[in-house]
Amino acid sequence: MTRNTAPQNGSSVEQVAQQLGCPDVTEVARAVADHADTVLDCEYDRAVLTVAAFRLAATRGRHGSFDLEAACREFSVEPADVTRAKATLSATLQPPADEGEIRTLRRAVITLREIHAMIEAGRTNAPSRPGSSLEGLDPALASLLEQPLDRIDQATLETHIERLEADLEMARLGTELYALVHPAEEGGCTEQ
Repeated sequence: MTRNTAPQNGSSVEQVAQQLGCPDVTEVARAVADHADTVLDCEYDRAVLTVAAFRLAATRGRHGSFDLEAACREFSVEPADVTRAKATLSATLQPPADEGEIRTLRRAVITLREIHAMIEAGRTNAPSRPGSSLEGLDPALASLLEQPLDRIDQATLETHIERLEADLEMARLGTELYALVHPAEEGGCTEQ
């Protein structure tokens, strides 16, 4: 088998993302590839780890996937090796949240974005939601739907949306992978 050794710097991750047609997962794939270097050392070929890192990133990030067979041909690796490497990588990271939690967070983000768009459009009434769609919704969010939109502080709403989007990303990626992707945010601290 020919061993394709993808370069190990950040630009190579971007090149691989373009080759595989999944640039949306570059940042997550870079974090997974760096993690793989740390925990798997030389257990797998560089090309296998690169494709496995993108496969894991696409799966966890809920972005469009790519054709595994085509990626394996592109990098001259075996699909079974990539599948094993992905499983090994997955086992070294905390799993993502369950689908119900992800769905609830996604629904909250969508609802808040709708409210934000309505405020920006000058509307005063919150979007109508049937009772069943409010089930399990954060009480603070549900209360937003019960008041005139002109009473909502837009800056506070934007901050709430950003927090929920981060929560949604963390739920999808899993806490450990999220911390690898956003190391400065770990523990709520950022460098000034």
